[in-house]
Amino acid sequence: DLMAVGRYVLSADIWAELEKTAPGAWGRIQLTDAIAELAKKQSVDAMLMTGDSYDCGKKMGYMQAFVKYGLRNLKEGAKFRKSIKKLLSE
Repeated sequence: DLMAVGRYVLSADIWAELEKTAPGAWGRIQLTDAIAELAKKQSVDAMLMTGDSYDCGKKMGYMQAFVKYGLRNLKEGAKFRKSIKKLLSE
C-alpha cells in the first residue's frame, strides 16, 4: 500500500491545481488530488519509505506511535517504560 505522509516541497503550480480541484473525501479539497493532476503535467517525485507508519489522525494510531517512540527516546525512554509497567500492573 502507498500513502502520502509528512512534508511536501511543491512548485507554485500547485496553487492553480488546487483552485481547479473539486472537493473529494469528506467534502474537502484534497492536496493529493491536486498533486495527481499536477503529475499529469510535470514531474512529481516521491520517496519510498520503509518501516512502520501510524495514522496519527486516529486516536489509536496516535497512541501507538506515541508509545513506540516514547519507549525509544534516549533521554526519557527508560522512565517512560517504568511508568507504563506501573500503570499496567494497577
